[in-house]
Order: sequence, then structure tokens, then C-alpha cells
Amino acid sequence: MVFGRRRLVGLVMILATSCSDPLDRVDGPRSTFAVPTTTSTTTVPPSLDLQDLMVATTMTESAQRIFAAANPAIEDAETFARSCSVGAEPGAPTDARTHTRGCYVGGRIHLRAPERAETRELMYVVAAHELLHAAYALLSPEERIPLDAELEAARAGNQRLAERLEPYGSTPTLHNEIHSILGSEFDGLSPALETYYSQFFSNRAAIVATRQRTLGDRENEIRNLKAQVDDLSARLAALADAQEQRRLAGDLESYNAAVDDHNELLSRYNTAAETLNTRVDEYNSLLGA
Repeated sequence: MVFGRRRLVGLVMILATSCSDPLDRVDGPRSTFAVPTTTSTTTVPPSLDLQDLMVATTMTESAQRIFAAANPAIEDAETFARSCSVGAEPGAPTDARTHTRGCYVGGRIHLRAPERAETRELMYVVAAHELLHAAYALLSPEERIPLDAELEAARAGNQRLAERLEPYGSTPTLHNEIHSILGSEFDGLSPALETYYSQFFSNRAAIVATRQRTLGDRENEIRNLKAQVDDLSARLAALADAQEQRRLAGDLESYNAAVDDHNELLSRYNTAAETLNTRVDEYNSLLGA
């Protein structure tokens, strides 16, 4: 999701995981959900960059097999846009589930190559998100029933998740998106979901932490700045109404006395709005928008 200028229109759809060395895997209790499996016999070793993604995101052995079977590719911006139908007309026929930096389409994972250190970190989160799309695709309809119920339970009353899902509307693949978003962006999930996601990541908390570091902190700052701008805007509107009443009443002395207050408030508003616009532009640039 991309932020509009001077208006917070929702929160992203991207993810990231830690660049630090992964922790040793600790096998936990087995999930009550079906484990996605792949029959791929791919023998071509992944590139060093893809190996880095698998290690840094702490993918388990089974997750690495699913990831490799999805024939992941790290692509330049132009190739990525073609692969993921980025910029296609709304409603254009496509089976791509697109983000600004990653998509899973036709059974294949596409990742946009990073341009700088921050976007490199973000790619770890994107890779984790797209892996989970590939894993969900391997489940049969019957296997998805109990998992979807758990995903819906996590969705109930979750305002932050509701914001993340706004761009998807009522798409039939909503559970697929929830599955990837929760697994790569949210902590504090139910024990059942934590156990389920442990099949894919030995240190899922590292992915969530990187997402927070690359995008979450910026989103929080943008929210706070928008709240300031909205508050100052409301105060300016109230002061303008009061000034109009003074003018109509012919109370020029009070009117003139309030001019400095209005100008000072307007200056604060303009400063806050400009800072908000700058942070929004920086955020959108990070997403590749």
C-alpha cells in the first residue's frame, strides 16, 4: 500500500526479516494443521543471493524446499513490473498477488532487487511473505478449513490487520493474504498459529522485528504526524470560524488581536504538513512506489 500525501490511507502490504545470523532451530510441538509438502525434484542450487534470503529469514528445511520449488527470481525493476503486472489497469485479468517489491504468480516467486541497504532488509520480509503464499497454495481445500478458521479468529478485532487488508477488498484469496501477512508481520499470535508458522521459520520473531524496523517505525511516525496535522487543521478551522464571527459583529479589536495567534498556528500547521509529506515520500520510496 502506498501512502498519499497529507493523508494516511492505509498501511503497507510488505514484510521483512532479520539480516542477523539465524538462531539454531529448536523443534517445537507439531502443528495441528496440515504441513504443506512439495514433490519438486529441483536440483539446481539457488544463487548466493537466494541462499542468503533463506538463511537470513531462518527458513526451515521444509520451507527452503517450498521456496526453491517456487523458482524464485530476484529481478530488476522493469522485469519485476512485467512479471507481477505492476501498473496493470484495475480489473485486468491476472492471477498475480502483487506487492511493490514481491509477488507470487503462476506458481513462481518474483522479488524486486534492492537499490540500497534499507530495501535489502525489506526484501527479507518480502521473501518470507511470498514463501507463505507458496506454502498456502500447496494446501488442499480440506486442509485449509481449520487453518482459515484460525486466521479468521486472529482477524477478529485486529484493527491493524484490518488496515492492511483494505486494499484487498472482498477478494476470494483473502485468507491467502491473511496467511502471509500474519506470518511475516505480526507477533502475539495464538499458540496454534505460532506452532503452525514454526514449520517455516525457526525464528519468526526476527522477521517481524525487521518489518517493524524497516516499515513499522515509519508508519508509527506517519500516524503521529498525521494526528498533529489533523489537530492543527481543526484548531485553524475553529479559529477561522471565531474570526468570522468577530468580523460580522464588528469586533475589529478582538479580530486584530487574534491575527498573530492565527499566523502562529498556521506556521505550525505548514511545518507539520511539510514534515508529514517528506516522511510519506520517503516511505513510498522505500516501497519502490
